[in-house]
Amino acid sequence: MSAKDTLTNVLENATNIAVATKSVDGKTPNVRIVNFLYFPNESENTIYFATSKDANKVKELAANGSVAFTTIPAKAGIVRVTDGEAKLANDSKDKVLDAMAKKYGDASSFDQKARDGMNNYAVTFKEAAVMGQESGTVSFN
Repeated sequence: MSAKDTLTNVLENATNIAVATKSVDGKTPNVRIVNFLYFPNESENTIYFATSKDANKVKELAANGSVAFTTIPAKAGIVRVTDGEAKLANDSKDKVLDAMAKKYGDASSFDQKARDGMNNYAVTFKEAAVMGQESGTVSFN
């Protein structure tokens, strides 16, 4: 198993990430735990998360899309990214929320009213530190 295989295994099996954004004024980092999804067959260097349109992180991401994240430690290992770029990706919101309902099992929180009140973000990264069965740095073009 390579470091890239470990990255895929971790991102497919981890349930949460801690995502760090900057405050609107750019001075204070904010970290939140969020559910996320990974579709390696579509993009090996992109994860997705959804959040309420009213959340402070929506304003922060609009002001500055630079993010860092780490998976919450799990048996599979850890993936840490320091150079992520978050972009609004509401065109894939239904697909992401459908997959989240399957992964997390609480479909009631993904009814149409809840979906309408959420934004979907894609976080793309060029490099990830991987710690697990195989460790190392995985780079993407």
